[in-house]
Amino acid sequence: MTQAQRKKAAARISAFEGWRSGNLDIDDAVKASDLSRSRFYRLAAEWRAAPSLSALGAFTGSGAAVTRLDPDAVNALQAVVSKVVRLNAGASVSQLVRLMIEQANVPEDKLPGAVRLRQIVDNELRRVAATGDAGYAVQFDCSAINLPAPNKRPYILFACIDTGTRLILGSAVAEEADADEGYRVAAADAQRRISGPLAKLPWALRLTRIELTAGIDIEKSVEMVWQLRDAGVQANVQLSRVDKRFGKYFRQVIGERIGRVAITPRRTTSGIAAPDNGDFSPWTLADAAAAVTTAVEEHNSGILRALDAEPRGGAPEDLSLALDALVRNDVETPL
Repeated sequence: MTQAQRKKAAARISAFEGWRSGNLDIDDAVKASDLSRSRFYRLAAEWRAAPSLSALGAFTGSGAAVTRLDPDAVNALQAVVSKVVRLNAGASVSQLVRLMIEQANVPEDKLPGAVRLRQIVDNELRRVAATGDAGYAVQFDCSAINLPAPNKRPYILFACIDTGTRLILGSAVAEEADADEGYRVAAADAQRRISGPLAKLPWALRLTRIELTAGIDIEKSVEMVWQLRDAGVQANVQLSRVDKRFGKYFRQVIGERIGRVAITPRRTTSGIAAPDNGDFSPWTLADAAAAVTTAVEEHNSGILRALDAEPRGGAPEDLSLALDALVRNDVETPL
């Protein structure tokens, strides 16, 4: 190996291991590795399965390519590819491409080329191979949904999402995007599910990363990070406080809808609800919560049916510590 190749190999090892340990988010890891995102996922999966020089891909370029694509078409395809891959385990790439196109309902003249379509599917397959363990990374998110309250404002969904399996570990519904209470209830629901219907999963040995979307109560959202740290949680904890944060994790991992429940992130802090068919018949909080629970159970059931993995151990200790801390919700922000 030349000096440049050794340097590239070392950088990619650091990027793969940093991402796996939770010390790097995916954007920073991709940048450090000098790879495209799809190639990063593929090589990270190969490195995880059998660490070797060939898995590093350090003897070739970044593999990145620039093509002109219709962004709306690509977004539509990206929105459905995770569900298509999850619900059609064992299907060929060509079959998955066909199903993805059908689900996305993109006009034929807007579709990217065959190579790009296969890349979208391959990217998802590699992402699943690299991060498929339950409890490896968890995201807490909140967003307005399409169910209107009596005042025509949307109800707010809080969700605890398992990144690797795309299971919704816990959920809650509230009238406002107050993260401390919403995530407390979602964490309690996650404890119930993990000890019950989700007990027999291919659990990771440890939790590496927790990501939380801040609510409208920024100070209380920051306090939650301290709760987790003071509880002894060793995983990397990140708080998302940037603009357009609401629903980001949900959209990336789950999509924009589960059953009759659709997320409407832009209405989280202001505006009226956007109910299906414009039907503003008000929902009670109890009925909205029941609708979300039903949608979550149906979503999880579909994943569990397609999950082809042997049960392994129990939930990581760090995940249990984190959920306990959020349910207690009794740690004050240090001065």
